Amino acid sequence: MKAVQWTVFIDMLGFKKLNSSVTTDEHAQELIKFMTTNRDVLAQLEANIEQRYKQDKVFNLYDWYEPKSAFISDSIVVTFKPKSVEWEMNADKILMHSANALMIIVMRLGALMNKCLLEKEITFRGGISTQYCDISESFAVGAGLSSANEAEGKAIYARLALADDVVRNAKLMKQIRELFKLMYGDSQFLVKEDGVTFVNALDFMLAAADMRSPSVARAIRTHQGRLAVSGTREQVEVFLNTQKALVIKSIREFYAAYRKDYADADRRNSNRRVLKKYFWLRRYHNAAAKKRQFQTFTI
Repeated sequence: MKAVQWTVFIDMLGFKKLNSSVTTDEHAQELIKFMTTNRDVLAQLEANIEQRYKQDKVFNLYDWYEPKSAFISDSIVVTFKPKSVEWEMNADKILMHSANALMIIVMRLGALMNKCLLEKEITFRGGISTQYCDISESFAVGAGLSSANEAEGKAIYARLALADDVVRNAKLMKQIRELFKLMYGDSQFLVKEDGVTFVNALDFMLAAADMRSPSVARAIRTHQGRLAVSGTREQVEVFLNTQKALVIKSIREFYAAYRKDYADADRRNSNRRVLKKYFWLRRYHNAAAKKRQFQTFTI
């Protein structure tokens, strides 16, 4: 039997502005280096995690999936392509492993989100599908890519929206929620807002540093676990502080442009649309920070 396939399409918000500023070979090489290191981060995560899972007697991700990824200009495609597992016939366990795989994907994307925000003030908007996709080098094909791309278009804000094929799978949605609650407490990993269901990636990131999370409470019983949680908390605080600075700066910038170009209807509406996106990110940021007891970093 096979687990559910996951395919994610990511649009790097802010890349267009970076790309437009490239006017020399030096600038071009700097941006190419940034994108190359992004690719290398995913590859390195893959290598490190594979070794860890080989030692896991409960669940080895690589028995179940072949992770693949590609960087295509300002887009990132990730797919977890399922393998046939002949020895597991328990449908509930397979569904649980499928739900766990989504959380692993979001965890990896979280590491990349952290890097891109800190280095280049880039945020992510994406779509997630359970339909088929395959990747070879920089080529990605399949219905899952189209479905994830369509979901990304509906996301509007800096969030990871679920495609209709995911939302319609009631058993899978229930399993995802139950697994998150078991690991991180009574919070929402999947959120529905204005007709869009999205993965609460920020809350997931903060949950790994929240002492009230069941998995964190278990981890801090050991010295190694306490060090890991402390390191995660430091990363989370840097991420929140950087995102806070970005939101404040961007709202000021686009509000000034909105007032300056108010007489021009097209520019006024364009600036208003961008402002709405940063107002949403501010609200989302504050809600997660308050819920996970990081009130110091609210905006």
